[in-house]
Amino acid sequence: MAATSRYLFLACGILWLLVGLLTPPLLGRGFTKADLFGSPAADAALFGDAPEAILESNPDLATLRGVILRVIAGLLVASGSLVIALSWFGLKPPTAWALGALSFVGVVVIPYWWIAFRPYRDADIGMGLLDVPPFMWVPAILMPLAAALGWIAYSAN
Repeated sequence: MAATSRYLFLACGILWLLVGLLTPPLLGRGFTKADLFGSPAADAALFGDAPEAILESNPDLATLRGVILRVIAGLLVASGSLVIALSWFGLKPPTAWALGALSFVGVVVIPYWWIAFRPYRDADIGMGLLDVPPFMWVPAILMPLAAALGWIAYSAN
C-alpha cells in the first residue's frame, strides 16, 4: 500500500507539472482557445455566450485570461515539482513528515476548488466530471486516496 500511495502522489505531481509546463506554449492555440474556466458548455451557460466569442469580443479579457493562466501554470509547475520531490524522496522509505505534507496538500486544495465553482452552482449549472479541468478532478480523487493508503501502510509498520 505504501508504494501505491507513493505512485498516486507522483502521478498527481506529474500531472500538475505537465499541465503547468504545457499551458504557456498551448495558450491561444486550438486546444485551449475556447476555455474560460470550465468546459465550453458550462462556461457558455454561466457567461451567456460561447467562451471563444466572449474572448474575441473583449481583447482585454483575453489578455487577463492569458496572464492568469500563465500565473496558474507557474504555480502548477512549483506545486507539481514539490509533490514529485516529496513523493520520490520522502516516501521511499515512508516518513511521517512527507506523508503528512502530501496529505495536507491533497486535502487543502479541495475547498478552494469548491469555492471556485460556486458561480456555476449558484446559477444551477450542472457540472459533470468532464466540465472540470483534469488538473483539479484527478488530484481531488487520487490524493485523498493516496493519503489514506499511505497512512494505513505507515500505521501498519
